[in-house]
Amino acid sequence: MMTVKWVSVSTAAILLFPLLMLLVPSTASATIDASVLGTAPGRYNSIRVADVDGDGNMEVVFGNYDGNIVMLEYKDGGYRLEWKSDKLEYRLWGIDVGDVNMDGKPEIVAGGGDGHVFVIDAKSKRLLWTSQQIVRDAQGIRVGDINGDGRNEIVVGCGYRTDVPHGRVYVFDGTSHVEMFNGSDITKEFDAKIRGMAIADIDHDGEMEVIAGSGVTLGEKPGEGYIRIFDGKTGALEWTSPDTNGDVEAITVADADGDGNLDIVGGNGYRYHPGYAFQYTYKKGGGVGNPPDYTSVWTSEDIGPKVYGLAVGDIDGDGVKEIVTGNQPGYIWAFDGVTKQVKWKSELLGADLLGIALADVDGDGTVEMIAAQGGYQGKADFTSAYSTPHIYVLDGKTKAVEFKLGEQDYTELGLQVGVLLLVILLLVEVNVWARMRKKKGGEGKGDA
Repeated sequence: MMTVKWVSVSTAAILLFPLLMLLVPSTASATIDASVLGTAPGRYNSIRVADVDGDGNMEVVFGNYDGNIVMLEYKDGGYRLEWKSDKLEYRLWGIDVGDVNMDGKPEIVAGGGDGHVFVIDAKSKRLLWTSQQIVRDAQGIRVGDINGDGRNEIVVGCGYRTDVPHGRVYVFDGTSHVEMFNGSDITKEFDAKIRGMAIADIDHDGEMEVIAGSGVTLGEKPGEGYIRIFDGKTGALEWTSPDTNGDVEAITVADADGDGNLDIVGGNGYRYHPGYAFQYTYKKGGGVGNPPDYTSVWTSEDIGPKVYGLAVGDIDGDGVKEIVTGNQPGYIWAFDGVTKQVKWKSELLGADLLGIALADVDGDGTVEMIAAQGGYQGKADFTSAYSTPHIYVLDGKTKAVEFKLGEQDYTELGLQVGVLLLVILLLVEVNVWARMRKKKGGEGKGDA
């Protein structure tokens, strides 16, 4: 009887050891569920893809409603959570990556809903600087050398219409953190919801400009929004667009049509009103806006509401760039950068698909579309869809979904439960065996 019990325990322990290893997630197969992503990840294009920490692997970095910065690393054929910050500030939807302090290493810059900007060392994850409180919703974040002095600046767009009637742009020196351009046009209050931001020499004059998109109205009436361009050296206002008929909460600058000139590509809309993707190109005189120096090249059909996810790149490798957008209903649209015809529209992926990035994450030579999706638990109205968060990774050429991050891995969960039950059974068996040994020993002493 005792021999049988000993063999049973030994055999169970031997069989159990490899199963116990399943409890330790592998680098490639660790589950990225909804709790890892947090609520409303990557909203307003607060999503970046790059080798952020210089370890040779690509990372997907984004902010969420809960106040966390999340870094997912692609390695060994899958994604794993590399880092998730402590809660910094709710609605952490301003994100950019760049060498802020010119030390040769990148930093993560994040802006939150209460009006603070955070600078974090991308490798050590150490908080380097927190700004004073500025205007609410500091969610238009860009890092770049806007004035040509060889040092990078942090450009921040702020404001939200409900309790802050106007927004404004702040510019901070990346090294000293001193606020710049006080008293110039760029620091004056205007509109609100300044989230679409870009830095580029858009008029080819050899100097950088700051391009800022804004909104004016709330969702109860049709949208109203504008693009403003400021001189990067002086902060002077260079151009204001016509009304785009919706909050301009997505902006990128790229040569979308391959003609050698940079274009302003934007997306707008709000709540249940129309939303559009559009393109402006610099043309001295004969255009639109004030002064009339930019041509309105293209405006899409109504693909809204909330065309806030936006990126431009050659996703299918045909030599022509695509304008890729995501919207509140939950579709990805890809427009031919030259003809502006719809090249592809995804199936319904889930509401509030408002963050888009393009990158060859896995190094296979094909660009992936990284799409952040999910509503936030805000006011109890129709502002958000309250949807379960996901990060979709789609092959740019085939459009197949390579990864759907945010799902619970029930196979892994089942294995873990099974192993836990085996552990419990083993402990019970060992306990019974020990009691029998003790009892047998007591009987032996009694006989003596």
